[in-house]
Amino acid sequence: MTHLPLMPPPARRGFSGPAVALIAVLALGAGCVGGVAVGSISSTPAAVTSPTRTAAVEALQDTGLPPAEEEKGRLVKLPNFKGQNAAIARQWLVDRGWNEFSDIKLGSQDRYETMVVLPENWTVTKQSHKAGSEVEVGTTIVLTCTKAS
Repeated sequence: MTHLPLMPPPARRGFSGPAVALIAVLALGAGCVGGVAVGSISSTPAAVTSPTRTAAVEALQDTGLPPAEEEKGRLVKLPNFKGQNAAIARQWLVDRGWNEFSDIKLGSQDRYETMVVLPENWTVTKQSHKAGSEVEVGTTIVLTCTKAS
């Protein structure tokens, strides 16, 4: 029977258990202190408004834009977005009341580029609603795009 020499255990890398615990406790403490500071700022009496008018409504009136509730139900005639830069098409919709994150979907028709990450690098090839059709603000609009070369 042949005996193999014993090999020393491999060297450990990374932090030890107590070091990880200390880092976690410090991070948790920093988060709690930050949360208390944010909570105390947002609950100051100066930020409280009357129950009938919220700060958000007042901010919208200052910019001259109507509140989102008044936008719903309004019809907008859609242009032909085909051939248009996707960022410009999306901004056109946002300017007329569509929510950039929930109402406008940008999809890719490309085989290898499957996600539209930077719309300014994409061109619209199809749209979910025909050009010239009147669509209610807030209706989901899908713009199919191809990567601009």
